[in-house]
Amino acid sequence: MGTEFKVGIYIRLSMADGDIGRAKEESDSIGNQRLLINRFLDEHPKLAGCPRREFVDDGYTGTNFQRPQFKAMMKQLRTGEINLICVKDFSRFSRDYIELGYCLEYVFPFLHIRFISVNDGYDSEDYKGTTGGMEVVMRSIIYAAYSKDLSAKTTTAKIHMMKQGKYVGNYAPYGYMFHPTVRNKLALDADAAAVVRRVFDEALEGRNTSQIAAGMNQDHIPTPGQYFKSKHPNCGKFKNMSGRASWTTTTVYNILTNYVYTGATVGRTRRSAGLGTKKSIAQDREDWIVVEGMHEAVISKEEFELAQAVIRGGAKKLKRTVREYALKGLVRCGNCGRVMARRRLRSTGETIFACPYAANKQKDGCAAGERYVEAELERSAYNAIHQFTALAQKQADQNERSHLIQIDAVREHMNRLKALQAQAEQLKAAKLRWYDRYISEEISKAEYLKMKAEADQKLADHEAAVRREQECMDALDKTCPGSNDGLDELCRKSESSDALTAELANAFIKAIYVYDVDRIEIEWRFKDVIQAHSLES
Repeated sequence: MGTEFKVGIYIRLSMADGDIGRAKEESDSIGNQRLLINRFLDEHPKLAGCPRREFVDDGYTGTNFQRPQFKAMMKQLRTGEINLICVKDFSRFSRDYIELGYCLEYVFPFLHIRFISVNDGYDSEDYKGTTGGMEVVMRSIIYAAYSKDLSAKTTTAKIHMMKQGKYVGNYAPYGYMFHPTVRNKLALDADAAAVVRRVFDEALEGRNTSQIAAGMNQDHIPTPGQYFKSKHPNCGKFKNMSGRASWTTTTVYNILTNYVYTGATVGRTRRSAGLGTKKSIAQDREDWIVVEGMHEAVISKEEFELAQAVIRGGAKKLKRTVREYALKGLVRCGNCGRVMARRRLRSTGETIFACPYAANKQKDGCAAGERYVEAELERSAYNAIHQFTALAQKQADQNERSHLIQIDAVREHMNRLKALQAQAEQLKAAKLRWYDRYISEEISKAEYLKMKAEADQKLADHEAAVRREQECMDALDKTCPGSNDGLDELCRKSESSDALTAELANAFIKAIYVYDVDRIEIEWRFKDVIQAHSLES
């Protein structure tokens, strides 16, 4: 009886492949890939009736594995929920030929995963544990080279369009929408443009960004993110936005410093940090591509410049010294989940954390006016890490004892398997001897057939016994506790530390949720070892 396959259909399309943007729910190419793969499976004699799960990454590069649905699929591979991956071609899975080769040669055989690439005519079942030879390698190299070439050509084409004054963004800026008839052109969104106009009017009247944000919240004006979500409910942008989102000084500042509201297109404000990464680097203003008068303006250039003066230098305020500290980006409000702001109190010299949204959203439960001293949070986190490492070491010792017991059990099953296989070989040899005796007329046909039938029955019994032993070994292998060398190494390093550092905190902690002065909840990075640990201050 063959393996029952549980199919994972993986579909991917990157920004560079085109046919994405304009707030479309799904690109056309995604549908084409889905149709091709399902048709292939429907026509396959052994896979047609197998259960299928679909994983779609729409708008993600293939040069790395930082894709949400890809990660979800790999998690289900490791848990055994799926055991076959089917893609349109190798490039949909990955354009990095080194990573692709590693998966085909090591990861998938280890996990007993079958891999099928429809257009490449590749099925790992046909290669018996190999990667498919030079053909797969060369195709993968070509895909990687194509990805780099495509990225360069796409960037060059976009820059050329920017210099022509065309808008090349995937989404229109707040206050605008895509022109209904002219491609790569913006048109005013009357409702949102009125809010932008109000922001500039209030700035020109002398109000600062905090006062403007407070007025917007008081009048229950939807934030740009909330407004976009209401217009495009099926679009993925802002899908993880909190329902408690409110206007902030940053939101107002970003509007007041956006030159696009003068009627100009502004491009190349940032550049990519490199192929295969989503990170970008801010460009100097003189390197921006600005083309005046390309769409209807919300405010005049003179009003824009006056607004910059009111907010004390406009974009220059963004040039700040980056300060590193142990809990950077880790401390979050337990109520709304946002990262807490860190600042030093002039009155006492203490460094504190506070929820930046508490003042605007008091009714939603964020503790207004509450301040949490950094030194106390660091001390709590440091003590929690040492408690965590102690528990991790205890679990590691437990796993080691269980592992030794299971090794003995596996050894017993292996010995029984060897004995069964030896007996099977003896029976096969006996059948050959009986056949030779029958041919030599030493025994009759009836005697030969009787002995052969008895041997065949014993062989069938041996095969059943072998399967049972193999199933027992597989069950032991699945329940065998795995080691975590990375965590073990971190635990050893933490023992030699006498204070909390950013490296130590980020190695163990994913987030610290502060509910009040007496309740702090720590979310660990190693959830599979020890579940989320709560610490009472």
